[in-house]
Parts: sequence; C-alpha cells; structure tokens
Amino acid sequence: MQEGAGGDDAVRPGSAPVGAHEGQDGAERPLRPPSGAVGLRDFGAAARTALLDLQRRFGMESWLLARRRGEEYVVIATAEDDDPFGARVGLVRRWDDTFCARMLQGSAPMAAPVVDDVPAYARMRAVTGLDAHSYLTVPVEGPDGELLGALCAAGCQPRGAELADALPAVRLQAGLLGLLLAYEVRLEREVRRAERAEAAAATDALTGAASRRAWDAAFAAEDARGRRHGTPAGVLVVDLDALKAVNDRDGHDAGDALLRRAAEVARELVGPGDLLARLGGDEFGVLLVERSREDVEHRARALRDALAEHGVEASVGAGAREGAGDLHAAWRSADARMFAEKALRRSAPARPPSLPRPRPPAAAAPAAPLSGVDALLDLVRAQLGMEAAFVSRLEGERVVYRHVSSDDPALLRAGDSEPFDGTYCRRVAAREVEEVVPDTAVHPVAASILATRDDSIRAYVGVPLHRGDGSFYGSLCTLSRSPRRELRARDAEVLRSLGPVLVGLLQEEDRIADSRARVVADLDALEASGGPGTALQGVVDLASGRVVGAEALARFPAPGSAPGPWFSRAERAGEAERLDLLCLRSALGHAARVAGHLSVNASPRTVVSPAFGHLLEEVLGTGRLDGLAVEITEHEPVDDYGALAAALAPLRERGLKVAVDDAGAGFASMRHVVQLAPDVVKIDMSIVRDVHRSCGGSAMAAALVGFARRTGAHTVAEGVETTDELDHLVGLGVDMAQGHLLARPAPAPTWEPVATL
Repeated sequence: MQEGAGGDDAVRPGSAPVGAHEGQDGAERPLRPPSGAVGLRDFGAAARTALLDLQRRFGMESWLLARRRGEEYVVIATAEDDDPFGARVGLVRRWDDTFCARMLQGSAPMAAPVVDDVPAYARMRAVTGLDAHSYLTVPVEGPDGELLGALCAAGCQPRGAELADALPAVRLQAGLLGLLLAYEVRLEREVRRAERAEAAAATDALTGAASRRAWDAAFAAEDARGRRHGTPAGVLVVDLDALKAVNDRDGHDAGDALLRRAAEVARELVGPGDLLARLGGDEFGVLLVERSREDVEHRARALRDALAEHGVEASVGAGAREGAGDLHAAWRSADARMFAEKALRRSAPARPPSLPRPRPPAAAAPAAPLSGVDALLDLVRAQLGMEAAFVSRLEGERVVYRHVSSDDPALLRAGDSEPFDGTYCRRVAAREVEEVVPDTAVHPVAASILATRDDSIRAYVGVPLHRGDGSFYGSLCTLSRSPRRELRARDAEVLRSLGPVLVGLLQEEDRIADSRARVVADLDALEASGGPGTALQGVVDLASGRVVGAEALARFPAPGSAPGPWFSRAERAGEAERLDLLCLRSALGHAARVAGHLSVNASPRTVVSPAFGHLLEEVLGTGRLDGLAVEITEHEPVDDYGALAAALAPLRERGLKVAVDDAGAGFASMRHVVQLAPDVVKIDMSIVRDVHRSCGGSAMAAALVGFARRTGAHTVAEGVETTDELDHLVGLGVDMAQGHLLARPAPAPTWEPVATL
C-alpha cells in the first residue's frame, strides 16, 4: 500500500537532518548545525514524525505519505518499517489503482470506518489485495493548490464513527507536510533544470527572454565579477501562480499568452545591463547588476505591482548580494521568499479565527514574510496541540520573542524579552535540557527554571536555530500550561524541518528592520537640524516675460543629497509622508518671499492625510490660500480620486490652486489631469526636451494646451533649456514656463524674482 523512507527516521540522500536526531534506540544523537543552504534538510524525518504522531493519537496499523508523480503513486514515508500491509518507501503503483484516487474522484469519502460499507473502496480492496477493513485518506496540496499526493491510513479492524473525528487533525498535518514537500519539490526541480539545461538557443522561443543556459552563464560571470570586484547585485525570482489553472481551463495557447505577457511586463522594468530569463515552466529570473539592496527590493515591489496591473498573478522574491558575497545565496533567498509569499496566500485563509492579526499597512510591503512566519507558527502549534509557539532571537544577554502564536497573550507576547540565562532556550542550546519535555515539574533541570516554578510552563518542545554560518540565532519553541505526557523526542523533528526556512525569513526581516531604523535615524537627524533646505525656481509668464511665481525644490545634505534617494528610502521604510511633510514645512516657511504663487510638491497620500491641512494652518494660518499651489505628483497610484478631491475641496474654497505635475510623462499623471480638474497643468520636461524636433512631443504639448483651455486651466512647461524649445512652446500657446534658460534655482533665503527672458 504505502512506503516511507527506508530505515528508522530515514532521510533521502542530500537531506541530512540538523540539530539532534532520534535514532532507533531512542537516544538523541547530535548532528551538525545547518549550513548556508536554505532548504528543508529532513523532510523524510518530519514526515515520519507526523505519521507516528497520527498513529499514536488515532490508532490504525498503517500510516503513509504518498507522492503523485504523473500517473504514478509513490510512497515516500511510512510510520513503521514493518508495515502490516506491505507499505515501504519507494513502492510504486498506478495512481488509478489506489484508494486515494477513488476519494479524489468523489466516489468515496475521506474516512471509511468500515471499508465494506463503501462500494468504491470495497472494489479497490478486491483489485489491490489490500486487506484493510478501515481506511482514511486526505489530499496533500502545495501552497498553490497543486495536488502533490495523499496522506493515508489503513486499519486491520473496522472502526467506529470516531474515525471521522480525526479528519481535522489529519488534514492539518497534511497541510503542513504539503508546505514542506512543495518546497522540497522546488529544490528538486532546480537541480534537474541545472542538469538538463539545453546548450542550444540563448533565447527562449516563446517569451523572448534569455534561456536558462544564458542565465547560467551570465549568473556565473556576475558571481565571479562580484567576488573579484565586490560589485553589488540582486536576483528576482518570479513564479506565475495561475499558469496551471489557465492551461487547464483555457488551454495551452492561453497559458502561452500569459507567459508572453509576464515577460513583456518584466522586460519594461529591466535595465540595459540586467538580464531577464525564463528559468523553466512558469518561472522567470531577473539578474540585477550593480544594484543596491534597496534598489533590488524596490524593483521587486514594482514588478509585483506591474504584473498585477496587467492581470498576471505572480509571487515575487528578492535577494541581494553586497560586496564580495555569494550570489547563489541571494538566489536562494529570493527563491525562499517567493515560496513563502506563495505559501502565505495558500495558508492565510485557513488561519484559526481566534488568532486575528492586523494586515500590515501598504507602506510596509517589504515585511510580508512576517505573516508567513506567523502562519507557520499557527500550523505548528495546532499540530502539536500546544498553547503557544514562538521564534526568538538572542540579542546580547537577552532573548527577544520575535513572533508568537498564542490564544493567551498573558502567556507570551511578541516583543517580550528576558535574560537569556533564565530560559529554556539557553538550556536546550547547551544540551542541559532535552528538546522535548512532557512535564517540566518532574524534570530535574527544567523544574529549577523560573517559568516552571511560576507554573506558567508545564510542557515544552523547542529546537535551536542557527544562521547560515552556523552561529546561534535563537529558538523555535512551543509551550503548554499543562503537562503533555504523550510528547516524544520525535516531536521536535517538525520544528527542525521548518528551522532553515524560518531563519531565512527572520534574517530578511532583520535586514528590513535595520534598514528602516537607519532611515528613521536619518530623518530624525534631518528634522533636528531644521529639516531639508529649500531652493526656489522662478516661473515665467511667456506673454509678459515676468516672474509670476516660483516652485519650491527640496535640498538635502550629503551624503545622498539628491531628493530621489531620500524619497526612495523613505518610501520603502514607510516614512514617505513624514519626509513629504518635512519638505512642505521648509517650503511653506518661504511663502512670503514669493510675490506671485508658490508651488509646493506633495504626494496624493500626503494631501489626503489630515496632517497636510494641519500643517497649512500651522504655518500659513486659517485665512486665504490664494498665493499657494500644490503640485500633485504622479509617483504613487491614487486608489480613490473621490477621497483626494474631498480632501482638496475645502482648501480650494480658500484659494488653493491644484497643479498636476509631470503631465504627459505617464498614465498616472494623465489620470490626475482628467480626474482632478486642475488649475494648472505642468508639461513634463520629457515632452519639452527638443519639442521643436519631435512630432509626438509637439502633439502631446498641443493636446495638453487644448485641454487646459477647454477646462479653464493654465499650462506651465518644465525644463526649458533652449530658445528653440521656448519659441516652439510660445507658438503652441503655452502660458508659462520654467527652466535653466529662464531662471535657475537659488537657495530660498537669497532668491530674487529675476528672469532672463
């Protein structure tokens, strides 16, 4: 019937367990800490542990995990080596000749207390010779819903109605094993792709992206270059979530069209020195050369958003190499993060209702793996039947509880910390306490720990976590307030299985948190020094040649003095609104220097925020705003134009003018022009540049002038640098202009309204 992993706690080649491993004699055998590879090194042991746990809890003489490979049913784990029905690891059957196939076809239930009462199962017993009198089977699925196999149990005797009561626990185990098995399947595919890479074309014929062979060559060259020169690089891994469903529902032509669409979207975001490649099937890779970690993360978010806008459901992971580090580690990190994102989508709906967790704000998109860690902790806690599960990190002499899954906040909360010396974690790491303690009150060492004396912890399962370099990171643990005497040493295997993936996710969280802390510190210092500086650039009326206003431009201290890097870092750290307000405060402080109108830049998110109106009142008072214009930038999407218009309405009644910045440069700016009924349309410098020689640029500028006249708005051309450009714009009827030809920016305290026209 079923097969497991040959020998007690057997593990497939290349999948040696980490930490301590239970041998045939039940003794704990120390093994080496995990290496730098991100992966599940002991899936066989984890599967065996899960099967033994189910057997202990629900009986049945035979438990197995089978994987479906095409039309074959292959046993990959069993609870017992001496299976009464002949199950063994490696046993292969036709899928259609199995009880599992009957269940998935809908002709038989998951739980059959009496096999003879289910005709489909009774017929299969006659066909296979499997003399089972009770049977239970549930599907094992990957995070994208792909059927990977089945978790099955057979009994020598009929059972009662209680067998159906076991289904929720069995399905929970199957869900966890599905996540682990899917990750292992992905690693297998990577090895196979590398071994079978075709040496022919350098371009994928279907998508026009580079082939896997070209990827491997470019990747190796960039890895060697980085080791020699320390140049940074990054990897994006893109997996199309719905390709299989599209192929099954609409046919392979539709699937091919989806692949081509994904490649076209990705190609728009790939720089001239980067590489887009189809790695195989539904997976693409992007090699980003000489890119900082922040840029890699930014491009991952941009690619994810762009794919979604074009109707392509995809999971995207990012990894970066800085200095002479290992580019392969960046690839593994990107792959693990992509897998975690895919797993989160699958596991999130199944979260226990008693464990609601708020969604992170939109600005905190890089922290998505946080919820992936939480979801896995929920599964582990439920699987072991414990009251809490957590991951911790050692920080100096204290241990900090990073993520906690618990029904009782009084037991433990995320963010709590305590001295490391007084914890179970230290004792387990030092091998003074076993990884599994069913009853701490009767354990000679555990009984002396403070938490035990306070009677807050009576059962414990925990394993140490190590970084890729082998150094101690912290612990992955589960706790219970009551003794759990049914716990066994093998119950730690599931925790060890998740360890490498969790460490990868946690280290990425740490990097993101550290990056955000640096941004916040820089903004604190900027604010303490009086905020960013302001330069003013005159806006000239083309009919009279007079300066009729000025645009406020932010100026930042070195290093990274250009506004772009400051705003990019602030956006990734969720601090864009704060930086926007700092710039606005500085600019508004110079309003009295401008005789005409002062234009200030603000993002839609900042304008909608109550802080925007409060700042205007604080700096300019509650009176008229006739001399002020706010330029709505196009650098972020507007989800609700109604809310933006509502926020602007009372300010416009007080005289505030609304300008759309960078009009014509992108889709967002054109939507702003249509939706916001602006008072001023600012023609982007990309259109102004050589407008006298560009039919397209001239046509776009003329269209914007026509729109403005019909709606009662004025036009301002940005970035005018030559007299030819200026003359052409005057001929088109543009009202005003700014640029180096007319007036250069000057520090606000010394600015004078003088034009060269």
